[in-house]
Amino acid sequence: MGEVVKNLGWYLIIFVVTLSVIAGVVGKNKALNQLLDECKDKDAEHVDLIFDLEHENARLTDYIHNVEAENAILSSCCANGGLQPDTIILD
Repeated sequence: MGEVVKNLGWYLIIFVVTLSVIAGVVGKNKALNQLLDECKDKDAEHVDLIFDLEHENARLTDYIHNVEAENAILSSCCANGGLQPDTIILD
């Protein structure tokens, strides 16, 4: 029993250090969980932004196809001397 009393100071120091380490780990775990939640929120916003950009890209692609079709019609009209396709040239 005498040895336990002699080492009681060491046991107390070990106990306090262990509690400090546990408190530090728990605090870090809470901070990391909070950071994880913030990252999940940002990821959700980024996914929404990606879907919005894909929709905008599809809309602009349709617009480009329409402009290219109009350009092809105008080019064929200009290549034809401005005449309509059903115009007959009489000599």
